[in-house]
Amino acid sequence: MDEYFVGHKKHKIDAKGRISIPANMRSGLGSEFIASRGFGKCLALYPMEEWNAFMQKIHDTVNQKDRKQLEFFFSANAEKVGLDGQGRLLLNEENKKWAKLDDAVEAEVFGNNKRIEIWNCELFSEQLNTIEYQAVEDILDEYGI
Repeated sequence: MDEYFVGHKKHKIDAKGRISIPANMRSGLGSEFIASRGFGKCLALYPMEEWNAFMQKIHDTVNQKDRKQLEFFFSANAEKVGLDGQGRLLLNEENKKWAKLDDAVEAEVFGNNKRIEIWNCELFSEQLNTIEYQAVEDILDEYGI
């Protein structure tokens, strides 16, 4: 994948549990992609190439005990999906509950580097507001960026 997903925007979740993915993010997902639990209490959408690379990295670098736990967490809650003709994703009921989206009428769609995340609006705002400017500056300095 040459492009990175960036930005965030609130989108409605309709009565059937579908959410629109922003037009500028759709092509990067491809026609089929993986929807799974993400880091934090969100859902993550991975283009197939990124999902495969992510799972391969877990397989190649994590010890067997931890690998089993990670693979179980991500793979057991993953499904291969696509968008409908209007660019909407049907959200999995179990993953909606886990991400606290089961009663939500809106969610934040967040372009996070090589994946798209779908967040409960309150949880997203809390996460975003915990980041301090000075901490970001210190991390960048530490890595020479």
